[in-house]
Amino acid sequence: MLEKQQQLYQRICAYELDDPSHEIGFLAHLMRANGWSRLLALAAIEEYRKFVFLALEADHQVTPSDQVDQVWHLHLLFSDAYWNDFCPRVLGRPLHHHPTKGGQAERDRFHELYRATIHSYRQHFGEPPADLWPPVDVRFGRDLQMQRGKIRRPVRPWRDWRPWRRWRWSVPMGGLLIGLVVIGSALATAAAETSNEPASGSEGILWLMASILLAGSFWITFDVLRPLLRQPSEGRGMPALNELELAYLARGPSGALEAALASLVQSGVLLPNRDRRSLVALGESEAPLQDLAQQMVRVHHTLRGRSNAEVSYQDIIINHQRYSFTALVVSLQSRQLLLRGRRKVIALAPGNPIARFMGGVAVAQYLFMLLPAVVWLFLVPPALGISLALSVPSGRTLWAERVLEYYSIATIHGEALQRVALLGPRAMTGGRLDDLRGLIEDVEADQAAYAGCGC
Repeated sequence: MLEKQQQLYQRICAYELDDPSHEIGFLAHLMRANGWSRLLALAAIEEYRKFVFLALEADHQVTPSDQVDQVWHLHLLFSDAYWNDFCPRVLGRPLHHHPTKGGQAERDRFHELYRATIHSYRQHFGEPPADLWPPVDVRFGRDLQMQRGKIRRPVRPWRDWRPWRRWRWSVPMGGLLIGLVVIGSALATAAAETSNEPASGSEGILWLMASILLAGSFWITFDVLRPLLRQPSEGRGMPALNELELAYLARGPSGALEAALASLVQSGVLLPNRDRRSLVALGESEAPLQDLAQQMVRVHHTLRGRSNAEVSYQDIIINHQRYSFTALVVSLQSRQLLLRGRRKVIALAPGNPIARFMGGVAVAQYLFMLLPAVVWLFLVPPALGISLALSVPSGRTLWAERVLEYYSIATIHGEALQRVALLGPRAMTGGRLDDLRGLIEDVEADQAAYAGCGC
């Protein structure tokens, strides 16, 4: 910062929002109005001070995040202090609040102003905190849906108890272990009553051993074998992925198709028509299209009629067989991001893991009648545990998980198409992408209504 800017920022930070003569001060009002904790309210106030600085020093109109905007709204309610003290004495000029006038053009303008504000923030203060300066799709998506409700809420500390998230599998596995022990004891008692001999408890002990083998084999496989299965060599640096590669890695073929469609809509090749649930061809793209986007243009041209330039959205998206994902898969596998060969065969074994486990139980019951008890107890439970634990439905390597985590952080305030690649339709904001998100939501609502009508 320049010396003049440093002096301005120091005056803003030195200004005390809380009036000591008030029993309920600014901070308490802010906490009560939004249901915020003290730490969150204090952090939002600090970001408000930075926003005010940017409003005076940035070479463009600035747009606050929703959290910062709540602080600004409350400050405006303290009208005497705001207009007669803060603006003339601290800022040296009035700072007005300009709400949106509404409409698509105004919405696009505020999207760009918010991105510009984030850019100016980086220049003066570094990377903004994502919880108080969320990405543009969250700022003009989820945050616009917020409204004031009951401030007092039931305290549920277990929801944020991290060890519970780490050991959440302990409950079902512990229940399974106890259940098998109970069943084993019951079978031992029933066998003793049938033979008119005192129960020795040996059957229950065998069942207990089987339960321990089942739980142990599950955990060993989950903690040791599965990471080995999913961990090829990583490489030295983060790979540079385009939007389609990132979308396929994060959300599979459906995600890649949505990302390709978003790129075509943003570049003006296709236009969403919400009323007819269709996509209308507008023209050719000035920039070269990626492979999957080119395929989508060819599919659209094939499906549309000679005198009609529109095609149903579902006809474009639903049928994956019209598209080839080979280039994407090969590119990701070459960078150790997708499993291949035997790893892929084992990891992507068909069927839901729970269904495979239950099927294994049924087979185990059948084998129990054919095999000696000791052989059954020492062979079947480990097989069931391995069957359940070796589930990698995504087909990604552990290196890919780290890459996705890196991109999710790096693209918080990144390009719109990168956000769409990672998050899907809910990240489609700004310009034509708003219409595309609306079209997808309308189609999903139609499908839900059709499914619920009993037809």
